[in-house]
Amino acid sequence: MLVSGSSSWSILSTAAADRVNGATAQFAPATSGLGGSSAKQELYDYASKSPAEKMRAAILDKLGLTEEQVAAMDPKERQKVEDQIKQMIKDEVTQQAEEKKGVLIDVKA
Repeated sequence: MLVSGSSSWSILSTAAADRVNGATAQFAPATSGLGGSSAKQELYDYASKSPAEKMRAAILDKLGLTEEQVAAMDPKERQKVEDQIKQMIKDEVTQQAEEKKGVLIDVKA
């Protein structure tokens, strides 16, 4: 269905397209040729991760690190990174829980 103009349908379809683009932005484009990974495989790998693994991967991405880099760190440095990851996960979970307060009833009023 083609949607154009400034109707509410075109705004909704633009918003939907933006959500799809945002959700798929983290996947690198497929590489061509032998030995390259495909977008389908990357999607499968991501989808097969547990929510905790996805959260850890997102935090490592925020920190600019990979699992391989963390594994290669000396024990003291790695422990500092692991503690930072734990704290970021705790903060994220706490924030999500607080955002859900009053969803059905405004308990702040």
